[in-house]
Amino acid sequence: MNDLGTQFAWSTAASVDPLPEGANFYPRMLDDIDAARTSVHLLQYGFTPGKVGGKFAVALKRAVGRGVAVRVVVDEYGSKPEGASRALYDDLAAAGVQVVVNDLLPPCEKGLWPERVHEWSTRQVGHHEHRKLLVVDGRIAYTGGAGIEDHFANGAFHDVMVRVTGDVVRELQMVQMVFLTTFHVHGGPPPADEAALAECFPEPAEPGTLPAVAVGTRHARDVSALQATRALLDGARQRIDITNPYFTEDEFVDAIIDAARRGVRGRVLVAEESNSAIHSAALRHDYARMIEAGIEIWEYPDAVVHGKVLVVDDTVVFGTVNLDAWALYRAYEVALLVNDAQTVGLFERRLFEPDIAVSRPGEASDRVWARFTEWCADALSYFL
Repeated sequence: MNDLGTQFAWSTAASVDPLPEGANFYPRMLDDIDAARTSVHLLQYGFTPGKVGGKFAVALKRAVGRGVAVRVVVDEYGSKPEGASRALYDDLAAAGVQVVVNDLLPPCEKGLWPERVHEWSTRQVGHHEHRKLLVVDGRIAYTGGAGIEDHFANGAFHDVMVRVTGDVVRELQMVQMVFLTTFHVHGGPPPADEAALAECFPEPAEPGTLPAVAVGTRHARDVSALQATRALLDGARQRIDITNPYFTEDEFVDAIIDAARRGVRGRVLVAEESNSAIHSAALRHDYARMIEAGIEIWEYPDAVVHGKVLVVDDTVVFGTVNLDAWALYRAYEVALLVNDAQTVGLFERRLFEPDIAVSRPGEASDRVWARFTEWCADALSYFL
């Protein structure tokens, strides 16, 4: 599974279409699934029963009925296919959807079944399948922060999914080749023959001209998503915009502060009320330093800000990577990096401008107890 950290060569995108809010991205995703002719590949941390999950289940089953190969990998913890979501996955499997599960606590085989044990090491356990990736016919891809869950559709979680076309989709399909390998390791069948495999990698009708590259993570300190983020922040000259629900990695907090001190405009967009009090407290610990350096902090009201977008000068990074230790060093993640000023402008107009317009400036805590709890949370940030 370490191949998940592979750095791919630069490629090109034909279109990059950021879609904030589930009301905008779910219908587009469902329409593309309904138009699929050869394959639908879905990686998801959270694919659970509900209004949204039900619609996707119907669309996936319809695709199977048309003869489309539908493969799904979900995370055991995030989707609970053996627990609360069992009926959903039994229904998908009965319809012919090929489903496998990332095991958060994979057993170490030692003899027969009664002697199976868990190897309690960070090399073996705790590695969430946190990627959210849909690839349709090898030509259209979606990635971003949203699961297939109702709270992304009802306004409780504010997120963005990005629809991408062009040659870079084949890079994401290469990520999907890791998907297919994982699928096979977990007992799912590989593509039936070379022709079926070739269908996963069609020549794009329009390769595009926007410079783009896929990055990911694995269980090591220096991996492509981590390296790319580090290089972008260290090289920033004009602006850094970050929206991320869990921005607690000290290295990156220090990097944006250093950038601001050399004259780079910095903006951080987070939720006024996070779904993780400890992550929020850890970030608030650094509010005073960031504000002193001239960084704008904006707190979005009435929803959990869950998108993962980084803009540095004329480059945008979007996908599933939280800026915390768990995502960067433990979970399986994926993101796309696009170097294009017009694409950055789309994210500015559709995401940052409207979100900041309704947000309030963040302020450093002035109460002793609040500062103490924030210090404690920051001290634990490596474990978050």
